Amino acid sequence: MKTPFLIGHLVYLRPLERTDLTERYQSWINDPEVTRYLETAHFPQTLAMMEAFYERTTASQENLFLAIVDRATDRHIGNIKLGPIHWIHRKATLGILIGEREYWGRGFGTEATRLVVEHAFYNLNLHRVDLGVFAEHTAAVRMYEKLGFKVEGRLREALFHEGRYKDHLLMAILRDEYQPAVPGAASPAEG
Repeated sequence: MKTPFLIGHLVYLRPLERTDLTERYQSWINDPEVTRYLETAHFPQTLAMMEAFYERTTASQENLFLAIVDRATDRHIGNIKLGPIHWIHRKATLGILIGEREYWGRGFGTEATRLVVEHAFYNLNLHRVDLGVFAEHTAAVRMYEKLGFKVEGRLREALFHEGRYKDHLLMAILRDEYQPAVPGAASPAEG
């Protein structure tokens, strides 16, 4: 493992490095299927744009931006971001991208999300993690619900996507709602 920050069974999360900004990574964020439910899908991303985003995001104490790496192969398969982090209100927004399609639906995104949510609650002392998701993106909605996120609102026809307006779900989880990964185990805060 190269500079692990958070370690799970399937994945480990590490700081995103400038060397990760490769043509393979660029292919993820320019692939219409990979970015189908991301805002970046509307504009092609150049390596220079990726570099500028990397500089802004990694230099900020309001963002935790990590590479998702398959433990078995040490392959960078996606990214996860917690931010902006609002330190006064003790809340943050979550975003995730699994760029390598062969990793979809196999639990890698779920584990990466769980690791970041646990870090947010037990290490950063946040109270709330929220996110936005297309209502029709049922796989993502199921994953978030499995981890304990609740739908807090539906913004009707708030997103223009694939030629029509679609609903946007607002989801969140509070620290006292989160269940540790191992049933019955004490959270690190309860230790």
